[in-house]
Amino acid sequence: MKQKFQLHRLSAIQVAIVLLILGLFFGVLFANIFRDSYQEQMTKYQSTIFTDVTQNNIDYAGLFRYVLVKNYKEFFVFWLLSITILGIPYMAYKVINFGFFAGFFVSCVTIQFGLKGILLVLVYEFPHGLLYLPIILISLYKGFQLSSTVFRDNRNHIGGISKLVKSNLIIILLLAVGLLFASFLEAYAGSFLLKKTLGLFT
Repeated sequence: MKQKFQLHRLSAIQVAIVLLILGLFFGVLFANIFRDSYQEQMTKYQSTIFTDVTQNNIDYAGLFRYVLVKNYKEFFVFWLLSITILGIPYMAYKVINFGFFAGFFVSCVTIQFGLKGILLVLVYEFPHGLLYLPIILISLYKGFQLSSTVFRDNRNHIGGISKLVKSNLIIILLLAVGLLFASFLEAYAGSFLLKKTLGLFT
């Protein structure tokens, strides 16, 4: 039984990796196919948006509220769907979407700015990405377990679903606290570093 569960878990991880790679592939592909359509727009961003960001003061408190609300909305939707049969399809969509965005963004930036673009990509995700990454991975792992169990054993029993939620409540709360700190880092440290880095592109 334990061996069967381990194989099932491994296959789920493999599927997630395949979906991520597919998302990355299509993101890179689209960035190269449609490069003419966005390069002019990125040039405008470099001369206007980048300049505005580097020359104006950042409303750190307002940015923190915006990031926190956006993250908690996504967090709530994720765990709400995790207790339904829609949880696994939603997770698959999020993995593909993440891969596509990452591939498209990295390709666009490196095509436009060359090696300097790599620095922009790193700063865009640092230091908050160091917290976001484990939060995302743990959420996907626990969310998949929860959704699989609901679908397999408790999909028609509200009481059973309630017990599953309670058994995962501590980890969900810990992840929520971690998301609070990650949002703070993104709004304050991340935006400060990004502002300084954008000065190299103006």
